[in-house]
Amino acid sequence: MLGRFCGSGSVPELVVSTGRRLLVTYVVTERSAERQGFTANYTAVCGGELKLREGVLESPNYPDYYRPNQDCVWLITVEEGHQVAFEFTAFEVENHDTCLYDYVEVRNGPTSDSPLVGKYCGVPKPGFAAHFMTELDECSGPNHGCEHNCVNTRGSFRCSCRIGYELHSDGKRCEEACGGTIEADNGTVTSPSFPDLYPRNKYCIWELIAAPNHRITLNLTHFDLEGSNVSHQECDYDRLEVSSVLPGGKLRPHGTFCGSNIPPAISSETNKLQLTFLTDSSVEKTGFAGVFITDKDECWDDNGGCQHRCINTIGSFMCACDNGFMLHENGKDCKEGGCKHEIDTPSGEVSSPEYPETYPSKKDCVWHFSTTPGHRIRLVFNEFDLEHHQECTYDHVTVYDGDSENSTVLGTFCGAKTPHPVIASRNEMYMTFTSDASVQRKGFIGTHSTVCGGYLFAEHEVQHLYSHAKYGDENYGNRAECTWTIEAPVGYYVRLRFLTFELEHEQDCGYDNVKVVDGFDETAHMPHKYCGNEIPPPIVSTDEVLRVIFKTDDTMNAKGFSASYEIIDAYQRPDLEGSKKH
Repeated sequence: MLGRFCGSGSVPELVVSTGRRLLVTYVVTERSAERQGFTANYTAVCGGELKLREGVLESPNYPDYYRPNQDCVWLITVEEGHQVAFEFTAFEVENHDTCLYDYVEVRNGPTSDSPLVGKYCGVPKPGFAAHFMTELDECSGPNHGCEHNCVNTRGSFRCSCRIGYELHSDGKRCEEACGGTIEADNGTVTSPSFPDLYPRNKYCIWELIAAPNHRITLNLTHFDLEGSNVSHQECDYDRLEVSSVLPGGKLRPHGTFCGSNIPPAISSETNKLQLTFLTDSSVEKTGFAGVFITDKDECWDDNGGCQHRCINTIGSFMCACDNGFMLHENGKDCKEGGCKHEIDTPSGEVSSPEYPETYPSKKDCVWHFSTTPGHRIRLVFNEFDLEHHQECTYDHVTVYDGDSENSTVLGTFCGAKTPHPVIASRNEMYMTFTSDASVQRKGFIGTHSTVCGGYLFAEHEVQHLYSHAKYGDENYGNRAECTWTIEAPVGYYVRLRFLTFELEHEQDCGYDNVKVVDGFDETAHMPHKYCGNEIPPPIVSTDEVLRVIFKTDDTMNAKGFSASYEIIDAYQRPDLEGSKKH
């Protein structure tokens, strides 16, 4: 309280507040005699001595216009051993090139002769506002930990590095700047700060250069980047891009990689390989490490002596033949080969003999496709041109739903019309191609892939199904939606047992999950969802059908699951007491 006044003539001529606010309270009681009251004039008094840990300064009358002919001096003092940090929060003072008229002057010291920090003006609007606080110079002591330079900031500090270096992800140490050109026969390349977490917002480019007529092979030995995309085509956050540098500087990509799966070995197409590493502003991981070696490209000179294709390998080379041919005993020439193909890869390409040239006459070719149990084969023809006949009696392709010509026919095709995609009901497909002695055409080319889900028939013998075709080698993919319908003969039941189980965890299994449905109708029996790493209990159907539905979202993924299924009869059901029945 600055004062309490009553009566007549006892009020001081001047009352000055210690801060930016002043409260005047006028109290009249019922017993008070009538008096004239009081009048007073007030004005904003600027300047003064401030001994506070922190506070606010404002120009007179702020946020309204300050008045002319003001001369305000503030002296701010904080405890010894500390500094004063001063920050303008608003600034609108009459502008002049040399601040000749209205200005704010800040000096580092207690007098008008102290060193000048700055003289400021500009923007012809009302005044200024500023915040000040006690500041400790963390860089003045020995505990800041900066390897190169320490920069004091308001309330804290930051480290910086000398030219040619950049800050480690720990914010203290300095390391050589990432990227650059590496001309060596062999060496290593690592992400910034490896094996510690890589920094955010990095953009690094390495160009590996080998001698002319040489190739570069890159083997990544450690890989841990934000993201979990299996197909390496949706690495929107942190990623490593690897490309061969072609003549003229054009890049031919080998892939964009993220997640935790180590990419396969990459061999350049020229003597230059470029690595581009990008990180965003969020998640940090341990990054990558790899080794590279250079090797002479024996295929560079005269195709290595190969008649068809030359494939460079480390320290050597090998010859290969086009479709429909096989390698001669001399290891370089090609001769017409057999036409029976066993294909067990999850995806790939198939074509008629000698495609894109015309196929030979009198050919009988067979393709037997097989994939992971619980999955199906999908065949798509991209180009198709065979001799036409209304009943496809002459040249034709026939596709079977099984492992031989004794299986159900999915379609017989000829002519120039591209067939519709063909999908087997199980994990095997059989395809034949036959040409007669007369007309030959270009033939066909297509792709085969694995489709999850399908219709499965349970038997007494235990059978297996897997979450995805590359189970055990790679994590399951994003945005999968698979349904397996497992059916038992009439009078029997389906018993399902999960053998391994590792899915993304969430309390309500709202992301990646497996749902088991008893029968065709989800409303008849409440389905159960499973996720995480805990193996679900055995499940027995109440009729002949059990459905397994596997769904994944577009972010994290994991190893997946494997399960076995078989049929049991009514006499075996009591043996399952205590197991979970649906």
